[in-house]
Amino acid sequence: MSTVDAPNERRTIAVAGATGFIGAHLIEQLRGAYEVVGLTRSARPPSQGVAWRECDLFSASSTQAALRGVDVAFYLVHSMMPSSRLFQGDFHDTDLLLADNFARACAQQGVKHIVYLGGLVPAAGFVSQHLASRLEVEGVLQSAGIPVTCLRAGMVVGPGGSSFEILRSLVSRLPWMVLPKWTKSSGQAIFLDDVVAVLAASLEDPALVGGTFDVVNGESLCYEDLLRDTAAALGKRRRMVPVPIASTGFSKRWVQLFSGASYELVAPLIDSLQCDLPRLQPRPEVARYVKYATFASMLTETLRRSDTGARVDVARSRTRPKKHIAPTVRSIQRLPPLPSRDARFVSDAYMRWLPQFLRPFIRVERSPATSRITFSLALLRRPLLILELIDLGPDRTRDKFHIVGGLLSKTTTTGWLEFRQVANKRYTLAAIQEFVPSLPWLIYILTQAPVHAWVMRHFSKHLEKK
Repeated sequence: MSTVDAPNERRTIAVAGATGFIGAHLIEQLRGAYEVVGLTRSARPPSQGVAWRECDLFSASSTQAALRGVDVAFYLVHSMMPSSRLFQGDFHDTDLLLADNFARACAQQGVKHIVYLGGLVPAAGFVSQHLASRLEVEGVLQSAGIPVTCLRAGMVVGPGGSSFEILRSLVSRLPWMVLPKWTKSSGQAIFLDDVVAVLAASLEDPALVGGTFDVVNGESLCYEDLLRDTAAALGKRRRMVPVPIASTGFSKRWVQLFSGASYELVAPLIDSLQCDLPRLQPRPEVARYVKYATFASMLTETLRRSDTGARVDVARSRTRPKKHIAPTVRSIQRLPPLPSRDARFVSDAYMRWLPQFLRPFIRVERSPATSRITFSLALLRRPLLILELIDLGPDRTRDKFHIVGGLLSKTTTTGWLEFRQVANKRYTLAAIQEFVPSLPWLIYILTQAPVHAWVMRHFSKHLEKK
């Protein structure tokens, strides 16, 4: 049966990113009409018609368990914030890994439909890593072989949203505002309610299932317009000073300082503001759900709700324990794509290449009988690390090794190394996850961590030659 054949049937709907700005409002819209499952990193009891399932999207097995019995899965996840004490890599590589775990789990658990909220894509010119990553995630989810509705939005405006709060903080605190060249780039804004309405409609509207749609209202703006309109809505008189500077480095620190937002959040958002987004009119499939046609009307409604406390219920649904950053290491690197090879080829190449690259300091020994691999220093008897190959069955696009011992590992039951091919071998990733080093933390980040990053960079160059 199609996901839109029986609108009155209480299907099970999972929301990844359920405690985020958009996810919390989407759950408010869906509960009561569906069996709603919120996916969250921390366990929590059922509340207000929502069943919460603990789900670590970095773990393939955890994601599979969380999606059991789900009919439709919303993917509202973007990995711009750190999830471990030390993270080596770029957020767009992390996005690939998380989306791949989600896509694989949906396929294995029989999910019938995926709905993804990404970003608008410039028709030409500069594309930021933030927007390019969202486009890559679309391809990863589509590789699962399941109908995927891809919704692309610009800046989402609403009470409690990071974009609005940053704008309000800047306008409230700065009587003079410097406007670099990138503040003239064209952009798009959409109100929170309209985004949620289109997301929810994708469950029942056959016209939205399996397609790609820009969620826009037809109004084209630049960042300077956003600042001026926000100042007018707040009743603030602000001087805008254009400057002939194109760089965003200063702007990122400036916005971080005066908005109070983290640099990890601000940096990719500022980079995306350099992009000239297309001036689009909404397609009929989307236009019927869009009620707020101007940024000014969005500001009026946002401020009204902020003043009246109209979002109390949603704010309560987003309440969660203070985020705990685990004392672990996560390292994710993108390697060259090898479409004619599998993940076992990549891992074998690494095990052969490493002792040659670090000769005569490192030895790598393999035990076919136990599926174990040991890494040792030439002058030490005890191994630095012991890895054990995990049988993943017929899947040849992943090769996974648990870290089960060695001088450099504090534990024998956490941490793994894997090589993974994503989106029909379009991308290759190497990842170390949940690793707990035995070295004191400061020594680790000054020695072992940079050595690992250096080694992986050179291994990537080695693969390029192949």
